[in-house]
Amino acid sequence: MFTKADQLLVGAIDMHAHGYPQFSLNLPARVDDYEWAEAAADAGMAGFVIKSHMWPTMSSAYMINKLFDEITAYGSITLNDIVGGINPAYVEVAAESGAKVVFMPTWSGVNDVDHGCHFFNRMRPFVSRIDGALEGRGGVPTLDANGNLLPNVIEVIEVCKEYDLVLASGHISIGESLKLAEQAAKTGVKFVLTHPLLSPLIAATHEQMKEVANMGGYIEHVFVGCMPMHNRMNPHDIYDAIEYVGAEHCIMSSDAIEGW
Repeated sequence: MFTKADQLLVGAIDMHAHGYPQFSLNLPARVDDYEWAEAAADAGMAGFVIKSHMWPTMSSAYMINKLFDEITAYGSITLNDIVGGINPAYVEVAAESGAKVVFMPTWSGVNDVDHGCHFFNRMRPFVSRIDGALEGRGGVPTLDANGNLLPNVIEVIEVCKEYDLVLASGHISIGESLKLAEQAAKTGVKFVLTHPLLSPLIAATHEQMKEVANMGGYIEHVFVGCMPMHNRMNPHDIYDAIEYVGAEHCIMSSDAIEGW
């Protein structure tokens, strides 16, 4: 039976689909990238952005696009410590290699580290040395001591403008995200506030989401937060946020295919 939900998928692009593997082949995936592409194509979707907390995904996207004519996979890079943090040169290399989306830091960002490195808890059973990954360095910063964006962050935004890349906030704090959204708007870069309701890590208010939208940014909600494996968030919370901000300023993504 072809439902209304099925109809919504036709022509849709998932802006936040986690690829496999993330950090260990010993963490089984529900589906791998190829199977994800098969399912998306069968649903009539237009494409999906392959997201990884660890690795640039342009190579995976390139191979998917060689194998499928009816769907487009988009590569991305997440500016965690493992890829050199917020480095404009690396973003430029990623763009030259086909990246379409740049995510600000997730597990190695200051905000994530300040909230107890929750991503590390998932990695510890597989990566015994992970606790030493940021030892003595803290998280990857976006702001200086005066609360202004660091020069390298501004340059990354300029690279996004040059290559027409989408800039997403990752796991940085809502305060950092508001600064980022403001600079992106000034520069003419498309900005996405990543899953502002998913966890206390970000916990943006409706007013803060509206502020991002008023600057031309988009608010990305992710359904994985409603699942038992994660936050068991009430879908009405997402509905209320979309009602407040306006559906035309919002994106619905999956944030799915993680192997946990």
